[in-house]
Amino acid sequence: MAEDFRAGVRMRRIGRELRKWRNEGDLKLADVTKRLRWSTSKLSKIENAAQTITVIDVLALALVYSVPEAERDRLSNAVLTAQEPGWWQQYGDDVLYEATQDFVELEADAAAERTFTAQLVPGLFQTESYVAALGRAWVPQPSATTVANRTEVRRTRQSRLTGDRSLSVEAVIWEPALRQGVGGPDVMREQLTHLGKLSQLPNVSIQVLPLGTGAFPAMGSGFELLSFTEPHLDDVVYEEHLTHGIYLEEPEEVSAYSLNFEGLKATALDPERSRRLIADAARA
Repeated sequence: MAEDFRAGVRMRRIGRELRKWRNEGDLKLADVTKRLRWSTSKLSKIENAAQTITVIDVLALALVYSVPEAERDRLSNAVLTAQEPGWWQQYGDDVLYEATQDFVELEADAAAERTFTAQLVPGLFQTESYVAALGRAWVPQPSATTVANRTEVRRTRQSRLTGDRSLSVEAVIWEPALRQGVGGPDVMREQLTHLGKLSQLPNVSIQVLPLGTGAFPAMGSGFELLSFTEPHLDDVVYEEHLTHGIYLEEPEEVSAYSLNFEGLKATALDPERSRRLIADAARA
């Protein structure tokens, strides 16, 4: 059924790029569809990723817009990549709701991630015992299968912390997240010890915002900010809430989060002092 179609976030980005091509040529939908003998509905759906976008679509539009060959080939290859099934697609909404799937899809392509958390250890750093303890506290409590799947998702995401395509991560964590006692003393000790080890990785920077700091940037918020190596891909912000998540792409919004993250880094302890605080918390 056509109404069941849902494009992934990468395909939706391709649609926006195709609309950008048209706008740069100062063309209306009817101007383009007349030349291609398409309906305006088809082009509108392509630009909004409301239907599958094919390489043929990209090639046809590139010809109409006189797009340079290199740019045409880049977007054609992006379509092929976006059509490949991602590992995250095997999980249902009970494990990853739609916006979270979008975030995981973006994270898989990202080169860098900046994250601020106030209540939890960041997902990229969570141990399996910590994730399981969070699942047991959820209301209603998820099934053992759902908890296992969420743990598997965490493990797959965390594989980006090492290897050839290692993700560069900067994290600021408010100290209460380290003192919360999720799962009890043994679980937290394991979690904090793991956090200390991760802080030694060359691509990971962890800073702790200590208690008693007073008001600080982005207080009351938590977010993740993804960046990409490709110059045509803008930064994206993701915020997760109780039953859903949202991601933001408007430059003005993303800029505000980026500025606040820099403010958080300036306010927090430096990585070495943060490492010592984490070690002290693990021994407590």
